[in-house]
Amino acid sequence: MKIFTRYVFFKTLGWFLFTLGCSICVLTPFLILPLTFKGVPLTLALQVLPYLLPNILAITLPISSLFATTQFFSKMRANNEIIALKAMGIPPRRILYPVFALMIGVSFMSVWLNDLSTSWSRTQMKKTLLEGFESTILSQLRKEKRFSAPNDKYVVDVSAVDADGTLINPVFSCKKEELSVSAERAKIDVRYDLTEPVIALNLYNTEANAPSGMATLPREYPVELPIDEFFKSARIDPPAAKINDALDALDRERLQYHRELAAQACFSLLAGNVLETSKNQWAVRAARENTFKRKQDGLRLLVPRVWASGFSCFFFAWVGAPFAINYSKSEKIPAFFACFLPILLVYYPLFEFALEGAKNGAVPPIAIWLGNLVLGFWGVACLRKI
Repeated sequence: MKIFTRYVFFKTLGWFLFTLGCSICVLTPFLILPLTFKGVPLTLALQVLPYLLPNILAITLPISSLFATTQFFSKMRANNEIIALKAMGIPPRRILYPVFALMIGVSFMSVWLNDLSTSWSRTQMKKTLLEGFESTILSQLRKEKRFSAPNDKYVVDVSAVDADGTLINPVFSCKKEELSVSAERAKIDVRYDLTEPVIALNLYNTEANAPSGMATLPREYPVELPIDEFFKSARIDPPAAKINDALDALDRERLQYHRELAAQACFSLLAGNVLETSKNQWAVRAARENTFKRKQDGLRLLVPRVWASGFSCFFFAWVGAPFAINYSKSEKIPAFFACFLPILLVYYPLFEFALEGAKNGAVPPIAIWLGNLVLGFWGVACLRKI
């Protein structure tokens, strides 16, 4: 039986690694190309590929787990190995134990990767893009004499770029505000702020043209150009181990805000300024209070989400292995799709429903395990049929 256990374990592992490698190759272009569509050069987008890997693996591990188990056990059934086991008096469920042990290990790895992808990976990706953005702008201005934001929100034209990065005769124009600013020279400075990155364009000897007329600006005139269009991404969360620290910091910020509101209200009443306590003013403050609550709900959801997403690998295998043994047809690929389609129609909608509900505070964070719970019951039903 030990030989057969090793056989099942390593064959499933082989299928799993093969599927994982293929999934990574297929999924990688779909994560790189959106960056290039936002105006990020391909060479710069490729630099963030190592930081995309945890995110890619977190997505592909559950599917690879399901595919590996359905393919291996479908092959065993087609080769009559299940019948041979029964003839030797070995219950077929015993061959599932090494597979489930393997998938528990994969699940713990997936938990770590999910945590890594929402904290470290996103931080490093944004830093890499920001650090390479200044050289990208200068390179584009040297070649094309023009740099524009997505949808041409603003455009910078130059006649030349010096070796030290100084822009010669730059013209900055903004279509939305019908504004055009020309200068003798300018320097670009990208501020590497992960929350609100901007391009600081420092103009010298500047004139501005606007619908109201022409104006001469101070000798040195800074223009800040937001570059969020290039770096729109999911929120960067703290690591799961630091969630309590983040919640404590948010509570302190919220308490400080409440104290400021109380002080403003007392001062307004003492000064007789009733407008400061009007409904419109407090509506703005209520909106900020809701922002605190959404952040708090998001932080409380992080740990359950990471663990539920990670252990979906185990539950996919929990369903896939007995499903493949019970599947009436001997073909391997149809067995995978016959199992995956119900998961696609049931598990993922439940996961998204619980995720959005927990973000809004409508359901408790533990509800994120609802999809795994359904797979657990389905797996038990499949096991009872063996």
